[in-house]
Amino acid sequence: MMKIKSIYIVFFLFSFMACQKVIDVDVSDMEAKYVIEASYNATEEVVSVRITKTRNVFGTSEIPVVEGAIVRIQNEEGEEEQLLELGNGNYELTNYAPSFLTTYKMIVLIDDEEFEATAFLPEVVELEELIVIFDEGSLFTSEGYVVFMGFTDPPGPNFYRAVRIVNGDTLTRLGEQFIFDDSFSEGNYQTVPFFSSRYEIGDTVTVEFRSISKESFRFYSELFAIAGDAGQSAAPANPVQSWTNDAVGHFSAWGADVKTVIIEE
Repeated sequence: MMKIKSIYIVFFLFSFMACQKVIDVDVSDMEAKYVIEASYNATEEVVSVRITKTRNVFGTSEIPVVEGAIVRIQNEEGEEEQLLELGNGNYELTNYAPSFLTTYKMIVLIDDEEFEATAFLPEVVELEELIVIFDEGSLFTSEGYVVFMGFTDPPGPNFYRAVRIVNGDTLTRLGEQFIFDDSFSEGNYQTVPFFSSRYEIGDTVTVEFRSISKESFRFYSELFAIAGDAGQSAAPANPVQSWTNDAVGHFSAWGADVKTVIIEE
């Protein structure tokens, strides 16, 4: 059978930052695929899953949701807990106590088809302080206050995501997403700035400093590259696949340390 390459719209719900982004992803054979976005927030002890299907760019504007699935999470001992269906393709489990430095498996049964993905849960790295420094600006930047994260990076490879809430609003635009690793400063105290943002006196800045796995770092790096690509880069056509049976999406497990600072003169 001839393969016809078509563009489908995949609706990714970034549960880790509560934002929505519509992204073009290549899918072959005109066949709709399941999109499974799963997240284990170990700090809040909440497992969240959303299941939808891809749709053709020329099809209906509504994103098809998947209801009636059986969704379970399994720890390394093989113990399973089933998520509660909330409706509209959403499933959730609360009060699920974490075991850090272990791997979890997510199992999704849709009709007679089963999908699996695993996620490693790293230990939470402490966000020791938020440092505020005034920048007088330059030809390329405006003046204002810059916020730095101060933390001690543990030995070994580590991967991070910083989510900012400014004056009560979570920053969700593509250019405001911040992920990084410790390639050049492993095992040392670091001060990492949000150089792209300037704040004013009276602003309240909260940083949720998430410790994520290498797989999640790679997935979101590729996803953000696709979302921001205008055909001028070597970004992959699709992010790295996490699920079995050709489902799209990702399963991430993470914990976070949170700090807040009020900008003062």
